[in-house]
Amino acid sequence: MLATVLGAALVVALLVAVPSSAVVAQVLTWTANDSTTRYASAPATAVAGPTTIVFENSAATGNTTGMPHTLTFDTSTPGYNHDVALNILANPFDANGGRHEAEVTLTPGRYRYFCAIPGHSTMVGEFTVGPGGADTTPPEVSAVVSGERDGSGNYLGSATVTVSATDAGSGVATVEYNVDGGPWTAYTAPVVVRQLGAHMVHYRATDVAGNTAPEEMVSFTVVEPGPDVCPNSDIRPTVVIGAENTGVTNVDTGNGCTINDLIDEDAEYADHAAFVRHVDAVIEALVTAGVLTRRDKGVIVRAAARSDIGY
Repeated sequence: MLATVLGAALVVALLVAVPSSAVVAQVLTWTANDSTTRYASAPATAVAGPTTIVFENSAATGNTTGMPHTLTFDTSTPGYNHDVALNILANPFDANGGRHEAEVTLTPGRYRYFCAIPGHSTMVGEFTVGPGGADTTPPEVSAVVSGERDGSGNYLGSATVTVSATDAGSGVATVEYNVDGGPWTAYTAPVVVRQLGAHMVHYRATDVAGNTAPEEMVSFTVVEPGPDVCPNSDIRPTVVIGAENTGVTNVDTGNGCTINDLIDEDAEYADHAAFVRHVDAVIEALVTAGVLTRRDKGVIVRAAARSDIGY
């Protein structure tokens, strides 16, 4: 037995052999920061059974002032479970650095929690506990950034982030995101970012069993759309050189000009070789910018070489 005095708390740890078949307790985490109106993060769902409660109110969670908070479970308000008596006081300067753990057993139903510090009465919430089960796998989450891009890969005027989450076990309960480190927000529709500059969108998901997927992130840059350099664009769906359809998608390269516009097969060239060199240079720049692949380049340059343009 190991007993360590941490401030006013006495923590006793029993080292025992745990059978490999033992049920691993779920972990529910609350965090707090300088705010006196809400917790920085809190779980929305959980499953019944042994549970490790983590409450962190530290510099790492955004507390820069030493503001104390509690995580207190309500044991008197009607309509909620009252079988867990939990009252954790934490601040960045306590013996644990603001991070505390407690072991409890949750039962199906709803639990209400709050901060008991005077003046913090709006720091309150609740979470729902479902029947225990075997789902210990977090959801799978992914995000895709879309929008019109320039030759450097920047998004013109805006970028749209679409987040997808799936869970084969208990099902997805919540999906959240934040933009550039802002507050976590419930994801209900694709997120459109219009502010110019570099951005990071973080996202995560939690399933009904309380498993939260690791936080992930996509980054991108939004720039001014700029003028349309090619107002009368060749908007055929694929790149066409002479009579040959290459099958490569004729995308807008970022400033209003399509690939066909940049190839400009109707311009004057000294000879056929000059046209092929022009096409090679144009497509190489698009490959470098990530607009086309090396395979696309090979298809297009070979089509230019087979054409009769410049003769």
